Amino acid sequence: MLAAASLLGVALWLKPDPSGMGTHQQLGLPGCSLPMLTGYPCPSCGMTTAFAHAVRGQFIDAFLAQPAGLCLALATGVVVMLAGFSVVTGRSWSINWYRVPAGWLTLGVIAVILGAWAFKVIVGLTTGTIPWG
Repeated sequence: MLAAASLLGVALWLKPDPSGMGTHQQLGLPGCSLPMLTGYPCPSCGMTTAFAHAVRGQFIDAFLAQPAGLCLALATGVVVMLAGFSVVTGRSWSINWYRVPAGWLTLGVIAVILGAWAFKVIVGLTTGTIPWG
């Protein structure tokens, strides 16, 4: 619970970058090299910005920054709530992972990340923030 809550706390401390990516640079991290070299975002571009928007309740801006980032931010919030429930009530939550096919779960996560990346590229091409060709 503390790890997930800390992640959301850091996202709240960060100011979302208006460009939709680059918020992570406030943590002292370097800028992403793929957009600098190609003009195209990498599959994780906008994740930190999406978290920063999501913790402020700016879900549309979070989705536009990185759809997969919004999903992860919401999932992190659910983890905090479920863990908090466990701390307060003493009841634990468990998932029968043996019933979840690992291959399908992995493919699902990859599909969400690639779908979010394709969304960012399509939006960038249609809005002119990514150059054609």
